[in-house]
Amino acid sequence: MKNIISIIKYKFATKKIIGLGSPLLDIQAEVSQEFLQKYGLKLNNTFFAEEKHLQLYEELLQIPTHSHVPGGSALNTIRLARWMAQAQRDEVKFIGCVGMRDKFAKMLIESTNQDGITALFDEQQYPTGKCAVLLCNKDRCLIPLIGASAHLSKEFVDKHIEEVKTAAILFCEVYFLYPRAELTKYVFKVAQESNVNTCLSLSSVNAVSDRFNEILSILPYIDYLFGNEEEVGQFGKNFGCKGSLEQIMQKIAAFNKVGVRDRVVVCTQGHKPTLIASKNDFLNVIVETVDSSKIVDTNSAGDSFCGGFIAQLLNGPDLIKCAKAGNYSAAQTIQHEGSTIPKYQPDFKC
Repeated sequence: MKNIISIIKYKFATKKIIGLGSPLLDIQAEVSQEFLQKYGLKLNNTFFAEEKHLQLYEELLQIPTHSHVPGGSALNTIRLARWMAQAQRDEVKFIGCVGMRDKFAKMLIESTNQDGITALFDEQQYPTGKCAVLLCNKDRCLIPLIGASAHLSKEFVDKHIEEVKTAAILFCEVYFLYPRAELTKYVFKVAQESNVNTCLSLSSVNAVSDRFNEILSILPYIDYLFGNEEEVGQFGKNFGCKGSLEQIMQKIAAFNKVGVRDRVVVCTQGHKPTLIASKNDFLNVIVETVDSSKIVDTNSAGDSFCGGFIAQLLNGPDLIKCAKAGNYSAAQTIQHEGSTIPKYQPDFKC
């Protein structure tokens, strides 16, 4: 049996990471039950923004203790990857779309740049995408407004396609397939033709079901597929695979593939071992546990894992080290609120 580490070829001429996805501005604040009732909201739920919610974002900005950070699954991953790699600004870039210089676009661009990411943002005549994170008695409610992030133009991508061709790694989220499936396929095809390591995160169980056909259409161009056990399990159901998680992962890995690399499927399981599969091999990587008293917020753990993984991938084809770097990154993130980048430098040692 071929060793999973030895069968993968890499492009090391550059250390550049490119993200592609739906950038959002996360606006977080503590609110009262009255605030929730005013907008017809309930805790521990996600409500996609309607007309009645539009003023909510402005109200959050008036709360003195509010905070705002760049958001969106792929952008979260790219931000954590830059932190883990301690990369320079010109080495980590993100392609997405915001509104025509509205207030929220300015805030998102500034905060993205402050995190060391070069923001390559198209501008369209839609409101900038954002997500309200309402906290009340340690519970939360999310109100995303996708807005302009769903309207990235091919013309803008073509202006920056050399950034994709010259990258070491391209990372995207399944959420981006909702509005821009064909554009995503185009970018990944170009990346494969340029020998770029291509990565896709499954995002959520619902996303796997809603966009399964679109995922299959770009799967031949994917080198690394990331998901948790529920997302991978759902993929297996849609795939018609009734076996174990290992069998599902290896079937996904063996699906039609173009390019010089075999596909790798990476499955996180919280505190349980991280699973890594190719069509011919399977690895278990132990996760070091975090003291439960130190855990603040687990919502961005998956994005952070991917960030640590791809940051380590820049250093070579040791997938065990990549998984350990991903778990280290996730362990740091869950000790902070939201997708906040730690103030300290990473202390990751394999």
